[in-house]
Amino acid sequence: MKILAIAPDRLPLPPIKGGSVETVMYQFFSRLARTERVTMASCTHPALPNRSLAGKLTIRRFPYRNGQAYIKAALDTLSKQNFDLIQVDNRPAFVPAIRRAFPATPIILSLHSLHFLSRLSRRQGGAALAQADGVTCVVKSLTSTFKNMYPQHARKFRPMLLGVDTAQFRPRSSAYKARIRTKYRLNDSYNLLFVGRIIPRKGLHTLIEAAAILRRTNKRIAVVAVGASWPGVKRESPYMKRVRRLAKRLGVPLRFMGYVPPKRVHEMYHLGDVFVCPTQFQEGFACVNSEAMASGIPLVASARGGILEVVQHRRSGLLVKSYKSPKAFAEAIGQILTNPALAKRLAGGGRSRVVSRFGWNKAVANLKAYYRSKL
Repeated sequence: MKILAIAPDRLPLPPIKGGSVETVMYQFFSRLARTERVTMASCTHPALPNRSLAGKLTIRRFPYRNGQAYIKAALDTLSKQNFDLIQVDNRPAFVPAIRRAFPATPIILSLHSLHFLSRLSRRQGGAALAQADGVTCVVKSLTSTFKNMYPQHARKFRPMLLGVDTAQFRPRSSAYKARIRTKYRLNDSYNLLFVGRIIPRKGLHTLIEAAAILRRTNKRIAVVAVGASWPGVKRESPYMKRVRRLAKRLGVPLRFMGYVPPKRVHEMYHLGDVFVCPTQFQEGFACVNSEAMASGIPLVASARGGILEVVQHRRSGLLVKSYKSPKAFAEAIGQILTNPALAKRLAGGGRSRVVSRFGWNKAVANLKAYYRSKL
């Protein structure tokens, strides 16, 4: 197969600045290119050439001023080539333009969240879906939501679960953990780890308040937050400043690690004694949970959206139904803190679940089979 994969318009491939969609796409298509010819379209970056070639994988990069300028530049160049199938990720608004450029080529829209299709009007969304031959969603809950929103296109939606690199994200020895924690001067505390964009809907403030409750009986509790308001951004956002003030007021030690490039983020998980995902909205696949599980870190997460399909309560993590309640998170974290046997069981169960269900080889095989069904 000759495949064209069109990335969103603000972060480059490879994901040198991060971005969950870009990271997932690169994981998928660099593996798919072991057997198929793959061209990826992405935005330009000063550190990257406009064209890269590695084996059967070609990456073409186009300037970003806005989304429409980006997709026009990409299609002006790429429409001169022939492809067996085209996938565009998380940009349903691009589909009509892609269809005009490739009137006879199967087009797959891949949706990673509720956001981009939900922000279109029903007329705009319907017009985009009408031009797509199939729509993959990273979890079943997204598939169900969109089928209900667009019943006339329900047959087009299909779940396509993501993977995790179980070689990069894996359990480490006590000596490795000690080295990492000493490196960052975090070896004298019991660390509640947050990884992700530091924005209100990700719920870091809820974790700070939960930590304050736990510190009433355990002063070793601290919060370690890995991430930024946007991938690659180093300055603190107003929300980050608000969280820092909250932590200071409540007496919670808080360490902002800042933005960490994707090639190094795997080591960050070993700073945590418990990984916490206190998200306040309906996530898609939420890769941070599967990465923590793969790393052998006990996990506490909001019982919302796609997280329910990744984490099995009391088998591979603890799920919190009252996701807005710091007390509920404190109680769940406290169970792991005070019960080493439970912590060990959850860590082992998480690793086993990821290896058996969410490896990239399985995810790529499923995607390839789906593509062949559309040809």
